[in-house]
Amino acid sequence: MSRAESMARIRPAYDPANPPPGVKLWLGTVAARLGVTFAEMSAATEAAGCGISRTGVANVSTNEWPVRTDRAAIRQALTELLRSRGATEDELACLFHAQGRGVPSNQPRGPDERAPELPLPSRSRPPVITPEEPIMLLPKQSLTPQARRHFKLYANPFDGEVLTEDGLFVGDDVEYCRQALLAVARNGGFGALVGESGAGKTTLMQDLETRLESDSRPVVVMRPSVLGMEGNDTRGKPIKSTDILHAVITRLDPQATVPQTLQARTVKAAKMLTASAQIGNSHLLLIEEGHSMPDATLKHLKRLHEMRQGRRPLLSILLVAQPELKQRLADGLRDGSLREVAQRIELIELLPLDSDLRGYLQRRAEAHKVELSGLMDDDAINALRDRLTFQREALGGKRTAISMCYPLAVNNLLTKALNDAAAIGAPRLTAAEIKAA
Repeated sequence: MSRAESMARIRPAYDPANPPPGVKLWLGTVAARLGVTFAEMSAATEAAGCGISRTGVANVSTNEWPVRTDRAAIRQALTELLRSRGATEDELACLFHAQGRGVPSNQPRGPDERAPELPLPSRSRPPVITPEEPIMLLPKQSLTPQARRHFKLYANPFDGEVLTEDGLFVGDDVEYCRQALLAVARNGGFGALVGESGAGKTTLMQDLETRLESDSRPVVVMRPSVLGMEGNDTRGKPIKSTDILHAVITRLDPQATVPQTLQARTVKAAKMLTASAQIGNSHLLLIEEGHSMPDATLKHLKRLHEMRQGRRPLLSILLVAQPELKQRLADGLRDGSLREVAQRIELIELLPLDSDLRGYLQRRAEAHKVELSGLMDDDAINALRDRLTFQREALGGKRTAISMCYPLAVNNLLTKALNDAAAIGAPRLTAAEIKAA
């Protein structure tokens, strides 16, 4: 039996017009053909009053819908966006239908019977996704018991947070980011760690805090946060200067009385930082979700960074953000709205694994005492990189390669491939298993 026939036998049965969660929809393929990004799709839903994040859009593309947001409104917003970008009526009619093949549940299939084409509601079919088009990121994948037994894995080496030094992969780009972050923390810098969701920002920040704890020069870390933090009041709660100053004061003295006015808080925070610096402490203000900060708060951070003890800043500032912050700063520099911040903040960008992919996989395997060569061959690693790289048309008709080869995407794709390979009894992953995952 060929591999295609074997895969057809284990493919679940469902109605293409009403597929189960986790099934890839035509939505992603049509968007890829038109060059529409997750960020644009997210912005379209927000403009329509049913905003979901880029991760939410990725989940919708695999038929995973948010619970508290109107599904019909999301469908309408995405349909109108793709219509405006040139999608045909045939494509629009099947955006939310299952992509690929399947069998209606009332039609049993024999072991040698080929799965019929799923009917689409029109005479034409959207183009099949190719390696040159964006890969639709998978939702969270878990290694099945069958795969654990088949590959003799007690735990999934491509899942979970990095909990030990042995599990941390340090390639050239990661090492650059580690040293740049340490320099910001120690030397009174103003920086932002920027990377896609799943790029490893949280892992690097945990590594930074671990290094600071063992440093002979004490650094007091302050982590202001707001539950449901967003850039404006419509979608959540924006973090403000008063929240940041509250975190500074209570971190330096948990029993301190926090003044109610912004002016009084600023004065008290400056006095406490000065007193702390005089006994040898450095201070790091660490803010997650920096891309969701209002413009006003970003400007206030610049002013906080200007508090000095002599020539030395009293407060190092480090934001952790997705690439939207980089775009906001670029736009703010052009129109002048964030000029002062954009000219002073250091962007530390966490790049895709790409050439470091093999080293990353090797480190994860070694941390779990597993032989990487026993799980996949060299062609599988190259195919994995290709699956997570697509071509996007730029100005002048040129095409540029965009990589989504980030740890979270790599881990999810590999986990799914291991599950699929175990289901058909493949001894290890090859390029064919990666392409089919």
